Amino acid sequence: MSETVEDSYKIPSIPNIISYGSAGFWNTFAYTVFGTYVFFFYEAVVGLDTIYVFTAMIIFTLWDAVNDPLIGHLTDRITKITRKLGKRFPWIVLGIIPANLIFILLFTPPTVDATTNPLPVFAWITIITCLFDSFTTLCFVNVNALFPDKFRNDSARRKARGWGTPLSMLALPISTIIPPLLIRFQDQASYITMAAISVMIIATVSILFLPGMAENTQTIERYYVTKEKRMGFFTALKSSLKQQSFLYYIILLFGFQVVINSLTGSIAYAVNFVLQGSELDVILLFAAFLNGAIVSVPIWIIIAKRIKNNKKTAVIGGVVLTIGTLLTAFYVGVIDSMIYQAILGFTMGNFWALMTVYFSDVMDERMVLTRSDQRGAMVGIEAFFSRLSRGAQVAIFAIVHELTGFIAGATTQLPAAQIGIRLHMSVIPAIILAICTLIFWKGYPLTPEKSFNIKKQLKELGF
Repeated sequence: MSETVEDSYKIPSIPNIISYGSAGFWNTFAYTVFGTYVFFFYEAVVGLDTIYVFTAMIIFTLWDAVNDPLIGHLTDRITKITRKLGKRFPWIVLGIIPANLIFILLFTPPTVDATTNPLPVFAWITIITCLFDSFTTLCFVNVNALFPDKFRNDSARRKARGWGTPLSMLALPISTIIPPLLIRFQDQASYITMAAISVMIIATVSILFLPGMAENTQTIERYYVTKEKRMGFFTALKSSLKQQSFLYYIILLFGFQVVINSLTGSIAYAVNFVLQGSELDVILLFAAFLNGAIVSVPIWIIIAKRIKNNKKTAVIGGVVLTIGTLLTAFYVGVIDSMIYQAILGFTMGNFWALMTVYFSDVMDERMVLTRSDQRGAMVGIEAFFSRLSRGAQVAIFAIVHELTGFIAGATTQLPAAQIGIRLHMSVIPAIILAICTLIFWKGYPLTPEKSFNIKKQLKELGF
């Protein structure tokens, strides 16, 4: 039904969609490298005790609690340059440039012995991760807030994700093949080279995605439609969390992000300490995962188009991903692990392809409820819960490693620690996702009929 709401709306051109979608490449590449190697680097290579790494990540998460929604709220403002440059584009530029430069600092800690003098390294990882998060938030809060304005109906949004998801997935083979070719698990200096090459890649992609972020005249004019008084930060925050569709959406998002963060964060541990393989085995596992995901994306988009019920499609995605995640606990060698990773990639394709579509439904409702284009705080909260999932993943790793006797800086681990790696790679995140999917299924209120009516009201309001 919703396809007919905006007959006059013109879907952006394919080159423009590709440019916008390439931002997903940057995000996937940067955070795949971050999630795969930062915790491993500081604990297993630098030798910083697990508790220090965990504490740094908790501080990073607490910073997120303020940083993400606040940046989202502040960048929602109409400024003197909005008419000329747009509301989102200037912030995207101001965020992405320093984010590129700071990335290399993640892997260049002070040259001290972290086992005997941990505080300088602890301070470094805390400050740099917070800075990196601040600038990536400034950029991607606005990238995500732009999506429902740029792609205004379900057809356009599915088309955008149809192009954007493969671009995000293209980042996976590059972000999982290049680092293992450049690093040696216990050679700290090799990680600097890896980080430098990574910065060259993401800086190039930054140039490519900026044209797709430019807001046209029609989009800019809609920012001035509302006559409603702008909400204060805490009012907007409270209002966002009271919106049921948003609350249940972020619960599902949290479960999905715990799964993907636990997977990427566990691969190096699994290969090094359980399979006792080489850096190249990391490439094989990620390649299998990627192949499964690439095959699944068009299938999930076709399924969503036929079902025409985003809630039902999301629940199906949560169930199959839970099953796929559990299967990855049973690997004994590289070959069978590749099979499990391919299955996991296929089941993960649902959320990868369609999560932005689900969120767009929620943001559409937000505009109808507030009668204004004040979605920045909501996007910031979503970004916070995405980062919170990484904090949860780090907490899981820290607790499991402490309970199973993982030895920081050691080249081998005892059987109990190896079992712990299997647990934080699959079993624990699968349980979390299953709970989140059940809660979403029971409470998410947006039916196809409600979404259709919301789009009608948006058109009537002039958005």
